[in-house]
Amino acid sequence: MGSLTFEFADLGTVFFLIILEGLLSADNALVLAIMCRHLPSARQQRSALTWGLAMSFVFRCVAILFVTQLIAFWWLQAIGAAYLLYLLVKHFLSVRSGSSGGRAAGRGYWATVVALGITDVAFAIDSVLAAVATEPRPDKIWIVFIGAFAGVVLLRFAATVFIKLLAKYPLLDHLAYLLVGWVGVKLAFLAGHSYMASYNVSHATPLPYRIPEMPLAVFWGVLGILIVGGVSLAVGKAGREESMHALDEEPDEADDE
Repeated sequence: MGSLTFEFADLGTVFFLIILEGLLSADNALVLAIMCRHLPSARQQRSALTWGLAMSFVFRCVAILFVTQLIAFWWLQAIGAAYLLYLLVKHFLSVRSGSSGGRAAGRGYWATVVALGITDVAFAIDSVLAAVATEPRPDKIWIVFIGAFAGVVLLRFAATVFIKLLAKYPLLDHLAYLLVGWVGVKLAFLAGHSYMASYNVSHATPLPYRIPEMPLAVFWGVLGILIVGGVSLAVGKAGREESMHALDEEPDEADDE
C-alpha cells in the first residue's frame, strides 16, 4: 500500500466524504429500520443494527483494498434490489389481505443480524466506489477508511431515529415501504450498470447497449415527493386522532351543572 501522507487540506476531503456518506445513508437507513423493527425490544433492535453494521464495516474495509474488483459484485446488488421490491409487494399484499403489515415476525434475532449485514453489503458497493473516486490516491487511503466508518455510524443512528418515527406515526409504515421499493428500483439500475461495466472489462467486445445508473435528480425528486406527501398525511392523521382523543377526555359541562 505504501506510506500514508497527511496534509491539512485532507481534512476538507474527510468532511466532504462524511457529508457524502450521510446523503448515501439516508435511504439505506430506512431500509435497515424496516428490517429490524419487528424485534420485540428497542434493545434488541439497537443491538441487531450494531452487529449487522459491524459486518458491513468489515466488508467495506476489504472492498476498499480490492476496489478494482468491486464492480463484479453486480449480482449482489441485483439480489438486494429483488429483496427490497419483494418487501414492498409483500407489505401491500399483507395490508390488502388484512394481515399484520408485512413485518418479518418469524425471523429470529441472529437471522435478522445476518440479513442486515448482507443487505448493507449491497448498499456499501456504491458507497465505497464513490469514496474511492473522491480520493483515489493510495497514500490517502486512510481518508476513504474514515469515510467508510462514518457511513456505518450514520447508518446506525439514522436507522434508530427511523424506528422511533415509525412507532410514533403508524401511517408512515406505508410510506416507508414505498421508499424501500424506490430504493430497490435505484439498486436495480445500479446492478444493471455494474453488470455492463464488469462485462466490458472482462470481454474484448463491449455490449452494444448501455444501462445507466438512475440520475440523482430523478431519484431524489421522486423520493422528495413521496416523503413530503407521506409525512403530511401521517402527521395530519396523527393530529386528528389526538384532537379526537382530547375531545373524548373533556368533562361533560352539562353534567357538572
